[in-house]
Amino acid sequence: MANNIKRKQLYARLGDIRKTDDWARAAVKLGLDLGERNGTSHYLTIRDPQNKNHADVRSLVQTVQHNLYKEANQQIFKGLLRFGLEKGLYEEDNIWRALKMLK
Repeated sequence: MANNIKRKQLYARLGDIRKTDDWARAAVKLGLDLGERNGTSHYLTIRDPQNKNHADVRSLVQTVQHNLYKEANQQIFKGLLRFGLEKGLYEEDNIWRALKMLK
């Protein structure tokens, strides 16, 4: 999937993302649902907006952990891209704009 990334210079800068909330805001801008954070849970789930049953594992698009680093962010990005392309909801540049890394 990394070979399919068009904007490799931005992909290399994904280590700059340090907050789970950055991914949450991006997911909402992309039209995705967020799973509820339970109490002391240190992760966020991004869900398929067409499957409202968040207990159904098929609604899971991506999990975002609390401690972010470059490789984790790249996996999150690839998961969002894969889902968006498969469902025809958005493309790569839409994710970059949602992350405020592209105007």
